[in-house]
Amino acid sequence: MNTGQTLFSIGALLILSLTVLKMNNFILANDTVMQDSKLGILAVSLATSLIEEASKKAFDANTVSDEFSDYNLLTSYPLGRGAGELEDSSITFNDFDDYEGYDYHYNYLPLAKYHLTCTVYYIDASNPQVKVGQKTWHKKMDITVTSESMQDTIRMSTIYSYWHFR
Repeated sequence: MNTGQTLFSIGALLILSLTVLKMNNFILANDTVMQDSKLGILAVSLATSLIEEASKKAFDANTVSDEFSDYNLLTSYPLGRGAGELEDSSITFNDFDDYEGYDYHYNYLPLAKYHLTCTVYYIDASNPQVKVGQKTWHKKMDITVTSESMQDTIRMSTIYSYWHFR
């Protein structure tokens, strides 16, 4: 084998090595994106499940068994579990605003540890982005899901309104 063939072989091996390294980088980056996507989907699922669970509850503790046409008859401010309600450890969440201050840690896998927090507040229908300090027929729930394993924070919101028909 002469010098030209040796240099050509070394060059071919160098190009092959660079190609293999580049492909490994692509595969690693793809795996990272797929893992982050899976963790994000699970986080969205947790937030959606909490929204669905809360939406099945009554609008207010006073509307669990009665109907109201005056929002002054709703439980007292501030919102949350026991706010204007009887505090009883045997009672589970019975209305939408009981999720105010909800703070829970989900540990499904060593890789997927989630911290879920929730706030509930009254809003005005004409400007649902702003909290109001008085009772209205509309409550908004903001849910935040974080994880050390995820790059992003998941934030979801829902508005729950009370409708009374006669």
